[in-house]
Amino acid sequence: MLIRIEHSTSYEYTEPLLATTQYLRMTPLSGRTQAVENWALICPGATTTPWHDQYGNACHTLTVTKPVERLDIRVSGLVRTRDTSGVVGVASPELPVMLYLRETPATVAVEPIRELAIAAQGKDEKDRIEVLHNIMLAIAKAVAYKPGETHVHTTGAEAMEQGSGVCQDLAHIFCAAARSLDIPARYVSGYMTQGIGHDAHTASHAWAEAFVDSLGWVGFDPTNRACPDESYVRTAIGLDYSEAGPMRGVRAGGGDEEMSVRVSFPNQQ
Repeated sequence: MLIRIEHSTSYEYTEPLLATTQYLRMTPLSGRTQAVENWALICPGATTTPWHDQYGNACHTLTVTKPVERLDIRVSGLVRTRDTSGVVGVASPELPVMLYLRETPATVAVEPIRELAIAAQGKDEKDRIEVLHNIMLAIAKAVAYKPGETHVHTTGAEAMEQGSGVCQDLAHIFCAAARSLDIPARYVSGYMTQGIGHDAHTASHAWAEAFVDSLGWVGFDPTNRACPDESYVRTAIGLDYSEAGPMRGVRAGGGDEEMSVRVSFPNQQ
């Protein structure tokens, strides 16, 4: 599938923004599931410096040093995807797989999450793929997809307790549950052109990947109860949203901030 992506984020401020530094993880890389045909990052009034983080994500440091009242960040490009039934495999080079057993504040395996994972594993001998599918479906059943009831700082434990959240929250719960069974898991951010777990005109998407010895990394999307197919585009990975989210940074000045985001997929083929 050939997917054209248009993603714009605008910040408006009640007072002049004096300075800001933002880390942007908004540039997809070519791999087993996708080939990036072209991609552009446009940030008027700012400078960007490309680099790669410890996970191999393509990143940019955005810097604004002069006062502005508005900041616009836009990415666009063409990505050709293929359906691999969720199998991403293993990149080279890559960090040790056991790193992805590490717990973070967003992926703490509290008792309800551990109980969900144990139930998904069951008493019978199941292969890892079956267990992971069970975890994905159990999360989808336990946590309803409801936009607006959580925020970027909500933890998986909090979303599990309230029984609702968005794709970010369900991905955090999946990572926590898998890791509680000693299965390496990581958070994935990107785009999805269809499904209940996103609004193509509002935001990007998030899911998780778990490591299976015979296959490498395999994607699981609890929000949509499915393994990623050709409608998905991967942009970044990490232990949780804080390491793989599209933007993270600090600012000076600006007063109150209002953010608007729009993602669209024109002329999808």
